[in-house]
Amino acid sequence: MNSRDQEWWSPGRAISLLGAVLLIVILMMATACSGGGSAEEDSDTPRSGAEKPQNSEVETDREALTAFYNATGGSEWKENQNWLSDAPLTLWDGVLTDEEGRVTVLVRSGNRLSGEIPPELGNLANLELLNLTDNELTGKIPSELGGLANVRALLLYGNQLSGEIPPELGNLANLTVLDLSRNQLSGEIPPELGNLASLTTLDLRGNRLAGCVPAVLEDQLTSSSLDGLPYC
Repeated sequence: MNSRDQEWWSPGRAISLLGAVLLIVILMMATACSGGGSAEEDSDTPRSGAEKPQNSEVETDREALTAFYNATGGSEWKENQNWLSDAPLTLWDGVLTDEEGRVTVLVRSGNRLSGEIPPELGNLANLELLNLTDNELTGKIPSELGGLANVRALLLYGNQLSGEIPPELGNLANLTVLDLSRNQLSGEIPPELGNLASLTTLDLRGNRLAGCVPAVLEDQLTSSSLDGLPYC
């Protein structure tokens, strides 16, 4: 274990991922509360999310979430309140939206998800936090997730995902936290990850990865666990 890996396991660094994610969630919730992401709005505009007209972009998000539900055994999830209903998406369990009704947060951690992540999740154009940790997801990470231009935290750890890390993840210019640990990923680290100029936290431990991590990330990462993989 190199010195940077040892930092990850120190008491201060061990919670850095949690802290980063909590900060993102707090910012998302504050935006939802102030911008109308909840089903209720202030007294000056007394209309509920259910009364807002559905535009094509919101429908695209609804279709993406429906595909996700069907692909990952949604009927067997531990919590699936309001999923597939006509309720505003912000009332679907684990979902937050912005003032336009677009999905900004999707959290399904430890919720008995199974099957493969569908490519339709890449259509959630306003998504900023995706947390699918500690489930039983299998198959490859869809390359379409590289189209989530606004995502800041991508958390997929604790599943059974396999195959290579898609190079398209290098397109995520706003990504600050990437955790793919405790899966069955293999192959070499794509050099495109070196394009992640905003990345500060990277966890790849517990996989079968080879090769090296782009050297450009070495100085910008504040927390990392790389299973001894070198920088190059």
